[in-house]
Amino acid sequence: MQVKNLPAAVGQDVVQKGTSVGKALGGKTASVLTVAAASMTAGMANAAITVPTELTDVFTDLATAFGVLMAAGAVLFGVIRGGIALFKIAGRVFSAAGA
Repeated sequence: MQVKNLPAAVGQDVVQKGTSVGKALGGKTASVLTVAAASMTAGMANAAITVPTELTDVFTDLATAFGVLMAAGAVLFGVIRGGIALFKIAGRVFSAAGA
């Protein structure tokens, strides 16, 4: 193990000689092998997975309900925002008219 000297002043260049700090020593090969093994495992497992139609029906119904709620929320937001904008415009018109 080598002893590293810390810089004496802030902002001084740090030079490391003969150390492996920040270098991936063999990490690339290991990561490639890990990704390849994981993808093969997922590919083989995918062939054996069957999802019941009841489950897909439930999630389809949930997605439909969520979409309807989001659309209703957007319409309400637009109505409220539009109403506020109309009241602001009306206030400006009547204040300009001296009412």
